[in-house]
Amino acid sequence: MRDAGVARLVAVDDVQLENVTLKARLDELERTLVDRDLTIASLQRIIADRDAAIADRDAKLAKFTAELAVLQAAVKRLLAPRRGGHLVPEGQGLLFSDAALLVDDTPLDVAAAPVADLGEPDGPAATPPPSRPRGKRKVDTTGLPREERIHELPEHQRMCPVTGLPLVPIGEKVFEELDFTRAKLFVVRHRQIVYGLPPAQAAERKVEPVTTELPPRPLDNCAASARLLAWLLVQKYGNHLPLYRQEQIFGRDGLRLPRQTLCDWALAAAELLRPLADCLMQKIRAGPVMQLDDTPVKCQAGKGLPLFQGYLWTFVNPEVDGVVYRFTPGRGSDLLAVELGGFAGTLVGDGYSGHKAAANKVDGVIAHAGCWAHVYRKFREAAAEAPGTARRFRADIKRLYAIEDDADERQLDAAARAELRQAQARPILAALYARARRVRHEHSEAGAMGKALTYLINQHVPLRRYLDEGRIPIDNNACERAIRPIAMGRRNWLFAGSVRGRQAAAVVYSLIECCRRAKVEMVAYLANGLVRIRTQPASQLAELLPATWRPEAPTPAPQPVPALT
Repeated sequence: MRDAGVARLVAVDDVQLENVTLKARLDELERTLVDRDLTIASLQRIIADRDAAIADRDAKLAKFTAELAVLQAAVKRLLAPRRGGHLVPEGQGLLFSDAALLVDDTPLDVAAAPVADLGEPDGPAATPPPSRPRGKRKVDTTGLPREERIHELPEHQRMCPVTGLPLVPIGEKVFEELDFTRAKLFVVRHRQIVYGLPPAQAAERKVEPVTTELPPRPLDNCAASARLLAWLLVQKYGNHLPLYRQEQIFGRDGLRLPRQTLCDWALAAAELLRPLADCLMQKIRAGPVMQLDDTPVKCQAGKGLPLFQGYLWTFVNPEVDGVVYRFTPGRGSDLLAVELGGFAGTLVGDGYSGHKAAANKVDGVIAHAGCWAHVYRKFREAAAEAPGTARRFRADIKRLYAIEDDADERQLDAAARAELRQAQARPILAALYARARRVRHEHSEAGAMGKALTYLINQHVPLRRYLDEGRIPIDNNACERAIRPIAMGRRNWLFAGSVRGRQAAAVVYSLIECCRRAKVEMVAYLANGLVRIRTQPASQLAELLPATWRPEAPTPAPQPVPALT
């Protein structure tokens, strides 16, 4: 029995030893597999980088080949004998030769052919999606009022010419056409009736006459109504119609309005609305994140003085529905620091050094976040110089945006979005920056690719900051979209005038762009705001902002009063 027990113990020890050996072997195999996967991933990155370098080399060779062909043709023309007089080359006299109609868009040289953009950096070349046929766009009239017009036969034509029986309605044909009524100008004559005692009794008693209150007016001693002032502002700042053109339009409608009068009305109305823009700016400054961008504006310094370049700044808060424009006569940090005011948080913008200098001059602590849309555009501009490398970096940036799209579809809050960025975007950024430092020395600093890589490397701290906070956007496109209407309207005017005019333009631009974002009818909003702002308490100005504005119920029209005899 003792020998059997010893044998069983020995057998158990052997099994346990064998299990330990197998577990150690499995752990070793797992480590080998992990090392192999890492090696494969590293080799795939190296292969992708080499493919990009080969594409860049092919593009350079194609460029040099084309330049060489041009040089050879020039040398051939210079060395060609001048016998035969001035001959017209074959096909020179044809406006469109037959050969031009048979040109195939397919590149003949494989090296010169464009390289397909990659959706994933390590995947195969992506084939372009098939183009979808564009359907004919239909006119949308669902938001327009309808006017019914019935077209009937006259009584004497409602008899059948064959049977002589009376004709009755058996159906109808319906079609719709768009009609237009020209805007009209008219004069409203306000008659304020004065009430008092009869003349015989008024002489005995000292009673002051009584009159009803007139409807509120936006500007004292101004002949323009609130709706006319609002229309003037929308035409000038929303539709970018200069005042001299509006003067001509009013003249064709029978109203002579001097341009100086129109200018005075626009400036006075804008100054009346200034508290609304200031209220919105306070809300933007109060948030933890602020986005800003600027666009240059040519400005008039004075009579006989040359024009100078001012700047129109755009301020956006991702958590505030609205945008504010501010004008500064320069781009210096002192001017920008005044606009930042008491903001404390994260400032999202491009790599302009003045942002950091201005942030150091305010009381609040400000961190800086970069814009990945700027980086993407720089690599898109460098695609002609180094298509393979540019395609690799653009593919990585697209993957970063795909993560943001996923967070938007899932409607993640700020904390969950930051967690998703840490898990998925951080490894992409690590590989992207490792590649940027590895290939930086291969490109000249004067070239587009060298500038793109330098910007990416130098801005690595601001560009990574969005990983740590889900409320920070990945780019500054919100500001750039807000600047687009200003840039489009800038084609209709040469320069900005006085300081008062530039400040007025910034105020009205802000409110009009807020109306556009909130899908509020601009003329109705401005007309209502011009009247209500004079009596609205300062603590309730936010109710008049486009995002929270609600139109008042229309007041009943006054009943006509007979003329006094």
